Amino acid sequence: MSGDDTQGRHRFADLLSELTDSDLVIEVAGSAGSRGAPKLPPIDKLRTAVEASYRALAGSSDVDFSTVAVLEEVARHSLSLWLRVDARGNAGAGDGSLLKFLARGTLAIIAWMDGSPTLQLADLQQAIRVLAWGTSITTHAHPVLPSSVQLVDAVTAWQEAKAALEGSDSVRIFTNNGSAELDLSKRIDDPRTLLLARKLVNHSADMIFVVEMPDYQTTREWKLKHGGTTTIAYCDPGTLLDKFYKRELDIRPGDALRCKVDLETSYGPDHEVLTERYRIVEILEVLPASRAGGEPDAARPERATERSAFPELESTNS
Repeated sequence: MSGDDTQGRHRFADLLSELTDSDLVIEVAGSAGSRGAPKLPPIDKLRTAVEASYRALAGSSDVDFSTVAVLEEVARHSLSLWLRVDARGNAGAGDGSLLKFLARGTLAIIAWMDGSPTLQLADLQQAIRVLAWGTSITTHAHPVLPSSVQLVDAVTAWQEAKAALEGSDSVRIFTNNGSAELDLSKRIDDPRTLLLARKLVNHSADMIFVVEMPDYQTTREWKLKHGGTTTIAYCDPGTLLDKFYKRELDIRPGDALRCKVDLETSYGPDHEVLTERYRIVEILEVLPASRAGGEPDAARPERATERSAFPELESTNS
């Protein structure tokens, strides 16, 4: 949208007055000395950040964005992106209270990100919890609040959007439920540090892993499965697996390893498990899987001198 400053601003004001809970406007304005309006790539980064925030807050609900219009005010050196949000709850119907919560929650993320003196995720989660209980989305069920990781992903997207803008630009997010101005001078260099992970190191346990892929590349990293979770475990030298690397022991996908492991578990501020790392310090037993059409597991002889090509190893008990 172009025209003189007064006429253009009136049109933009009319647009804002007509916003519904489904609408959101991102406005980027250059400084008075800038040569023209901001370009589309930076505003696309802002759209990505908005979408990341909405989806983090939406939980299992579906959220879709469509572009209504892109408006340019030449005299103000500004570019505005008008988005429409379609949010559908678990019932499948559009949920007006959910839209209010998503808009207010996104503004809360911006306010916390640019205004919190301590940047404690627990403070942001508490603010979002209050917003959730202040809307009718809690009438029939407890809201599913975003995890620490989801919030950090959204904050990371905002930092990337800020990095794509000029420091002299100004950015404002308008919704029917309020607005917020982005402080481009406030940067979080590494948003992952917001997780403030606490680690439990050297917690030992006996565990049984199913081998998904033996370490044919001799990296000492094994692709294993425990329950329904696939993980990569590092194996210290000096265990029974040394025989595998010397081609004296046959281990195939589907075999199981009864191990003594050291666990390192990282927790977020809300006590969710962020990562678990396993280090195998001792192999207590190799439990071969059934070999269809092959020799019985209990009768697999040791054949240290009759090995075929490496991963086609003959079987042995050690």
